[in-house]
Amino acid sequence: MKLFKKLCLGLATVALTTALVGCGNSSADESGTTADGKQKITFAWWGSETRHNNYIKAIELFEEENPDIEVAYEFSAWDDYWKKLATKAAAGELPDVIQMGDSYLGEYGNKNLLLDLTDAVSNGIIDTTNLPDTIIDAGSIDGQAYAIGPAMNAMSVMANDSLLEEAGVSLNWEDYSYGDFTGAIQKVKDGSGEYGFIDVIDNYVLMQYFFRTKGEEFYEYNEDGKPEIAFSKESALEFFESIANLAETGAVSTAEVASNVKSFEENPFALGGAGFYQVWQNQFSLINDALADGIEISLHLPYGATNSKALYYRPSFFYSAANTTKNSEAAAKLIDFLVNDEEVAKVMGTERGIPANTANLDVIYDELTDTEKVAADYLNEIADYVGEPSAVPPIGFATISQAAKDVYAELTYGTMTPEEAYDFLVEKMEASFAENYE
Repeated sequence: MKLFKKLCLGLATVALTTALVGCGNSSADESGTTADGKQKITFAWWGSETRHNNYIKAIELFEEENPDIEVAYEFSAWDDYWKKLATKAAAGELPDVIQMGDSYLGEYGNKNLLLDLTDAVSNGIIDTTNLPDTIIDAGSIDGQAYAIGPAMNAMSVMANDSLLEEAGVSLNWEDYSYGDFTGAIQKVKDGSGEYGFIDVIDNYVLMQYFFRTKGEEFYEYNEDGKPEIAFSKESALEFFESIANLAETGAVSTAEVASNVKSFEENPFALGGAGFYQVWQNQFSLINDALADGIEISLHLPYGATNSKALYYRPSFFYSAANTTKNSEAAAKLIDFLVNDEEVAKVMGTERGIPANTANLDVIYDELTDTEKVAADYLNEIADYVGEPSAVPPIGFATISQAAKDVYAELTYGTMTPEEAYDFLVEKMEASFAENYE
């Protein structure tokens, strides 16, 4: 499989914030040119204190290498970030460089709020040589490159080895079906009394992967650029019926269990109370750090991975540039620096996820923990099974994601039949498409 793309596809970064922190004497709301003639750009992000400190170090490195550019920055927690970003977008005051989430890329890209960086890539300002194809494609809309991901992950299944052994459960991890998986989930419950499976909060992710194993998608865009439902009723009912049946026996938890988990340390899987956890592989190290004493887990391919192209490389998040930036070249230079600079890679480590730039991964690999190496190696091991990424989520995707969460919850509570779940989800998706694209 051709893993890397050596052509011009543009990308960018995304972020916004509550707490404002400016570099130098200038406000982060101002951009253009400083009093001493430097180009000035703003950069906004969300994240932990660790990320804040790492970014500040990275900005200092960038300014040392680019003395004609000054970077003002602002950051906030996730809860306030998108509210602030929406307010700034409405006022035409988006930061020049933005840390972007995949669920919001379509929202901002389709509304012409982001800069197409294709020219920046073709002119050599942004280098995509060492980035996997699907990372580049995941940031593009209708052939325009609106975002680039600095780090990546992929779908995986994590297994509680000791619980599976106790229950007498085994799987052929290189070749197993969804039926094999659900059967193993039930056997864990029957053999141990614990949950066979604990779900993630973003339930649409589970549905999306299932549909991809069927050669379908959660949604896709038609020739007019409008989103459409891309899964069959047959596939949806198969998935919904399996969840309802497993919930009825107690083999999967109710949605309430997952929604009440506030940290990895509280996750039933980390506490030894579930056999399987289907989630992005970059969480393997974090979950390992939170494991209760005596619990051992392992990282595996999800069902159907070797005989479909359901797997794909997914950016942990993106960097984008605002369409209103006064210094597009400087913004592109910062994006390139954050994604490709070796010193930045050393500073950031795996806080953003496993580096998408494979050369930078080689640079920091020896410094990774054993569990981080397992997560990094997984991305190489799945290379032959990786397919094209799912399309960028459509405008209004938050409503659709919530609808997927609602139907999953009702199925686990036994308050909605699979047929009702299908009708509800389709109704919500079609209503969202009509509202945002008609």
